[in-house]
Amino acid sequence: MIRLVASDMDGTLLGKNGAISERTAEVVHQLQARGVDFLVCTGRGYLDAKLPLEKAGILCDMICMNGAAIYDKFGRQIYKKPLKKEQLLQILEFCEGRPVVLDFMTDKGSCTISGEEEMRQAFHEGYLLPMAAVESFEHLKQRFSFTKKEDLFRHGNTVYKMSIMSRDPETLSAVRRELYENVDDLAVVSSDATNLEITHIEAQKGTALIHYAFYRGIGLHEIMALGDSENDHSMLSLQLGYTLSMENGADIVKKTARCQTRSNEEDGVAYAIETLILSQPAQKARRLG
Repeated sequence: MIRLVASDMDGTLLGKNGAISERTAEVVHQLQARGVDFLVCTGRGYLDAKLPLEKAGILCDMICMNGAAIYDKFGRQIYKKPLKKEQLLQILEFCEGRPVVLDFMTDKGSCTISGEEEMRQAFHEGYLLPMAAVESFEHLKQRFSFTKKEDLFRHGNTVYKMSIMSRDPETLSAVRRELYENVDDLAVVSSDATNLEITHIEAQKGTALIHYAFYRGIGLHEIMALGDSENDHSMLSLQLGYTLSMENGADIVKKTARCQTRSNEEDGVAYAIETLILSQPAQKARRLG
């Protein structure tokens, strides 16, 4: 019996327009009305994740920043595992002089030590948060505060996740390799070909989902999880009741998940919930089980 559905956001729950479709929202509401919990597991920060949920009228708990923090449906933080200052300093050292832009997700929102013109160029070239579904840089830059490298740690910021973005895949590959070889206790994944997402090794979606399930008294076999990119691998590799890749998912996710649903543009999350939980055959199997 499934008691919890855990879903990624970008490329999974959200369409290309960055919104939750009416059909998917209705199915999530039906799911919750049946007493099955819905949990978002995203690389986004809390406020970024909250916006599309609010527009769809969905109230739920959230695993944010790839597992670095967990929030209940009222926005109260119930778990955190931020990066250490020494890890961040080492990461910055390996990024020095390379054609990258940097995003730090902190307890006070996102900030960057990259310049505004550098960020603007990255946006127009399509590698600054390519899945953000915003029409202008002026709108996107509202997500960031701009600061200097020397000021990054002066204001008591707690950094949960760091993103490194570049149009050059070889640059990202080199940085990734050097981080693995030289910096301890890091998790380095991608949600898009143009980025690296870095958290503490204990801050991954899979680790956070296990923590959340224990906190709620839910068995792993009572969970369905859905995702589409590499940052979902740790979650979809768990021995859950169901693990599903989106049709638009990356190869690593399709190889890891035991099932596949429709694409995010075809309401794949709604289709999976309807088929495996809400349908009459699923309900019958649940009663017989």
